[in-house]
Amino acid sequence: MFRRLTIVSVFLAVSFFAWFFLATRPVTNQQTSSVEFEVKSGWGIDRIGQELSTAKLIRSRTAFKVSVVVLGLQNNVQAGYFRFSPSMSITEIAQSLTRASAKQVRVTIPEGLRRQEIAQILETSFKNYEGYTFSSSEFLSLTVEKEGRLFPDTYDFDPKTSSEKVIEKLEARFMAVVSELKISEDQLNKTLVTASLLEREAASSEEMPEIAGVIANRLEAGWPLQIDATVQYALASSQCKKIDCNWWPNNLTKANIQINSPYNTYQNQGLPPRPISNPGKAALKAASSPKKTSAWFYIHDNQGRIHFSDTIEGHNQNVCTYLKKDC
Repeated sequence: MFRRLTIVSVFLAVSFFAWFFLATRPVTNQQTSSVEFEVKSGWGIDRIGQELSTAKLIRSRTAFKVSVVVLGLQNNVQAGYFRFSPSMSITEIAQSLTRASAKQVRVTIPEGLRRQEIAQILETSFKNYEGYTFSSSEFLSLTVEKEGRLFPDTYDFDPKTSSEKVIEKLEARFMAVVSELKISEDQLNKTLVTASLLEREAASSEEMPEIAGVIANRLEAGWPLQIDATVQYALASSQCKKIDCNWWPNNLTKANIQINSPYNTYQNQGLPPRPISNPGKAALKAASSPKKTSAWFYIHDNQGRIHFSDTIEGHNQNVCTYLKKDC
């Protein structure tokens, strides 16, 4: 009888631990973006577990409650705001519940946008929160000389953060990356302008070093860069009178390429006077260390693949072969 009870007890214990191991695992093993989760004052462990389960952040409410008790956290859970991901385990979530924060505005700024596009993203994010003070018009007024230095990344802001403080945070991140990449002050402007071109010219970060090499070759030889994105920047800057605009007009015409602007790299040699977008770390790194290449030309085909060539004859053949033009 004792032996039978022992076997049953061992079986139940093994079954429990097997279940507990599976139940406390992340909902998904894939990296996913985090979401805001609020614990309201007066919520107990049962209610928190229910809300986490409804949000699909945990596998089991029971396993969550057991974890909180086993970890001795039941009296340390705080009311407030948290950021959780389905790729977090129950243990990680339970431990995080002891460190609440104030309500945050999470904003993701993609690489390669101009400041007007960034202003629109920020305003769209802030206006969902009561009492916000961010102003896109103020942001644009304060960033007239800051194109290129508004670093693209994911940021958390207090809903009442001013436009000025938002800019300070973006610029601080930019300077931290510049310092990390060891870009010297005397090379910073050239590197920054080149990086802003790479963001608009490259389809991926892998292409950036060689495109930077083509740009370096042309600059050294005194060739015009002939980059469409600089003409797009000039056109939109002169035509767009509101923040909600097509800031990168496609299908440039021959007349467009004749636009009188220092940003027109078809009409002017050298780099544009200032950045045309706000580059990320990969573009800054490629611009600071261009790949040595024999290529002078490149195109992207209709599938987005890039094709380099060393001669105008090779370039014309690529245009014919991959774009079916001028054959």
